[in-house]
Amino acid sequence: MFFAGVHNGFGMNQGADNGGCAMGEGKMTDFNLRALAKINLGLDVLRRREDGYHEVRMVMQSVNLYDRIFLRKTEDGEIRVKTNLYYLPANENNLVYKAAKLLKDEFRIEEGVRIDLKKFIPVSAGMAGGSSDAAAVLYGMNQMFGLRLSWEELKKRGVKIGADVPFCLIRGTALAEGIGEQLTSLPPAPTCPVLLAKPPISVSTKFV
Repeated sequence: MFFAGVHNGFGMNQGADNGGCAMGEGKMTDFNLRALAKINLGLDVLRRREDGYHEVRMVMQSVNLYDRIFLRKTEDGEIRVKTNLYYLPANENNLVYKAAKLLKDEFRIEEGVRIDLKKFIPVSAGMAGGSSDAAAVLYGMNQMFGLRLSWEELKKRGVKIGADVPFCLIRGTALAEGIGEQLTSLPPAPTCPVLLAKPPISVSTKFV
């Protein structure tokens, strides 16, 4: 059982810790980021599409329960993932790895990146923990390597990783349509505590 509050800040920059970035030769060399969980205030599943995704209409809300992600630029050219949960993959099957590889391949980034992931969002609980982690990596690498991608450009790349990633980039309160990638910002939800209860079962998004 968890206690959290709604989070109405816009954009991933709301999750960077003050003083959480280190400089090296004029460029950011590491980032300490917060990847916020989300809840659904309302969810309608409209239909199953031919590509296997479900078309939905839902209201998404960020909450102040978050994973911690530490990114560090390395010189070995490799993507290395470390996590505090033994049962999570630390390879190309983890969304943070996929996010890093997507930008590394597209922009031919020669340097590597080390990703230390500390999970606090329940796994397979429908709270977009993996998607939020991927969004944090996209944001951090965009800043770290000076890619200058806009929020819209980040969201277009994020949806290739997962349907919830675009929302996890902008955060706040939003109406999500399509497979979850068509976002319309809504007025902020009232500031209030939220009680989150996770039963002792896990259901992956793919299974649902």
